[in-house]
Amino acid sequence: MTAAEAFVASWSRVWRGRDSDPQLYMDLLHEGCPLINPIGETTREDLPAFMAAVLAMEPDIRVEPIRWAETEDGVLIEWVNRGTLNGMPFELRGADRYTLRDGKAAEGYAYFDPR
Repeated sequence: MTAAEAFVASWSRVWRGRDSDPQLYMDLLHEGCPLINPIGETTREDLPAFMAAVLAMEPDIRVEPIRWAETEDGVLIEWVNRGTLNGMPFELRGADRYTLRDGKAAEGYAYFDPR
């Protein structure tokens, strides 16, 4: 199994509604790893608070990879987020790009339409 395959397999277990565990995500990231998305930026160390805020808005969140590809320096993951937001069914599609170093992410960028 390549580092990218192992990363995607572990990443796939992060967002599982109330069973989501920030430690699962933190274990995939180097200390200080920036996570940048269209809404803002967070770091590995801020994940517990970040994930708590997301789960407060979307308590049944499920983020699943649709497809992924290894790159020269990391991995791209196309995903779908399904859940309930403000009592209504919610679906958001996007992609994450991670730069990997020694099997862990050194930086991560998420691409999605924040509207």
